[in-house]
Amino acid sequence: MPISKEIMEQWGGETLITHLDKETQSIVLIGIHSSQIGPAAGGLRMKKYKNLEDAVTDVLNLSQAMTSKFAMANMKWGGGKTVVYLTRDLDTTEREQFFMRFGEILQSLQGRYYVGPDVGTSSEDMDIIYKTGKPFVFSRTVKAGGAGSSSVPTAYGVYAGIKTTCKFLFGTERLEGRTIFIQGLGNVGQILLKILLKENARVIFTDTNPELVDRMLKEEPTVQFLPPDKSYDVACDIFAPCAHGAILNATTINQLKCKGIVGAANNQLSEPEDAERLKIRGILYAPDYMVNLGGAMGITAIEAEGVPEEESIENVQKTISETLAEIYINAKSADTTTVEAAMKITQKRLEKYLPNKIGI
Repeated sequence: MPISKEIMEQWGGETLITHLDKETQSIVLIGIHSSQIGPAAGGLRMKKYKNLEDAVTDVLNLSQAMTSKFAMANMKWGGGKTVVYLTRDLDTTEREQFFMRFGEILQSLQGRYYVGPDVGTSSEDMDIIYKTGKPFVFSRTVKAGGAGSSSVPTAYGVYAGIKTTCKFLFGTERLEGRTIFIQGLGNVGQILLKILLKENARVIFTDTNPELVDRMLKEEPTVQFLPPDKSYDVACDIFAPCAHGAILNATTINQLKCKGIVGAANNQLSEPEDAERLKIRGILYAPDYMVNLGGAMGITAIEAEGVPEEESIENVQKTISETLAEIYINAKSADTTTVEAAMKITQKRLEKYLPNKIGI
């Protein structure tokens, strides 16, 4: 896809690095949205896309969202992201060799960008990248000296967001008896489900993996499964998208039977106008980059700043609860969308360090 001047200006970032990995014919895209406050950081997403245009769109949007996440967390890091556009499946050896080569690319950036795991990659993969890309790697396995998966702090951040949303909607953050629908039981979704059950919430879930569904129903007989095609017809208090992005659009929003949306998935809105559509429907939307910042905030605090894991998770929940409450209050007061309210807070926090230099 031609990357036009207009696309880059709309993105507002610093650098988009493109690299063809000749051995696998995979295309590596590294988006550095901001490295002015501090080094850019963001996960490595590795998957088969329908086309290169979708991969480019993903890396631009996700890197921009990372800038917003760190601003919301009041951390001196900038936003970045890696997207690997796979043209075919890689075997174990090819995958390991690819990550070694990626580490060399990372090393060449000389600390301008730090990477961690994301969709399609793991802490074990970060261990491999570290061999050639050290020290610019987050979330290695505990055995290798890292903090492990970012799924735990991410899930606890979503949990904090759900409680804050319920308090705003119902006057109490207690989840006992509340119906929460989780779309997607990946690493974050599974942890979130367990947390919610401890709070005696009524949990409904969906996932496309039959084996995972069967296992979860055996492990947690009180939960209810619904087929994926019923995702937008579920009557619930909170809808928690924890799988793919761009799932909220003019069609699905019209189908929703929830009172609030709080989930871990990135870029949940298909287009900016969807925020207004949710507002018109009276559905309280927790901006995704606010709710799912727990992984980025938690892991960087543990590994870069030496914060103990338990304290880090507590800080994640406190930050998300307080900032999300501020977003809701400001949106209601100004009669605007929660996305607009969040953007104003983000810009204000960024300007604290670099007035008028970073666009969101």
